[in-house]
Amino acid sequence: MSSVDLGGGRPKKQTKGGLKRPKHRLGVRIDMTPMVDIAFLLLIFYMVTTIFSAPLSMEISLPPKDTSTDGPPPVPVAKSKLLLMYVDKTDSVFYMIGEDMKQPSMTSLQQLVKIIDDKNRNVQKLVMVLKLDPKASYKMMVNIIDAIQGVERSINYALSPEMEKYSVRFSLQDMTALDQQDLEV
Repeated sequence: MSSVDLGGGRPKKQTKGGLKRPKHRLGVRIDMTPMVDIAFLLLIFYMVTTIFSAPLSMEISLPPKDTSTDGPPPVPVAKSKLLLMYVDKTDSVFYMIGEDMKQPSMTSLQQLVKIIDDKNRNVQKLVMVLKLDPKASYKMMVNIIDAIQGVERSINYALSPEMEKYSVRFSLQDMTALDQQDLEV
């Protein structure tokens, strides 16, 4: 609430000459308590009703540094069930499918998505290995992993609810000097 101070205290001293009229100023006092109450109620309301978005991040499970001592033994994979994908330092994408191909073949990211989809639908328990050059862009790795997960979602969408959910298998590896030589030939 507010109040008005109408004065009424002791009179002011008059100055010499007496021609000046004393100014009557009204004092205004505004009570800020209700406004502060409303501000805090609005703040609490917005804090309670606001939905915070979860941070977007990608979880990558990395193997331990030294797998020769404590780690599990490597899982044997038939070459016919293996899709190798390579990304070189210029972000060029190559792929090689099991024993079908002797040499990696260059492709675009869109074509790679079609290859991943086709092979995942036709080959049971396909294992994909993504080999990246250390100088390859992080964005390219994320795009390929997103493509793999998109294929997984599309396959699961097509399945009936009674069927077991399909899960893709892929691994990330550094590109070796031997892989570099295979790409250059």
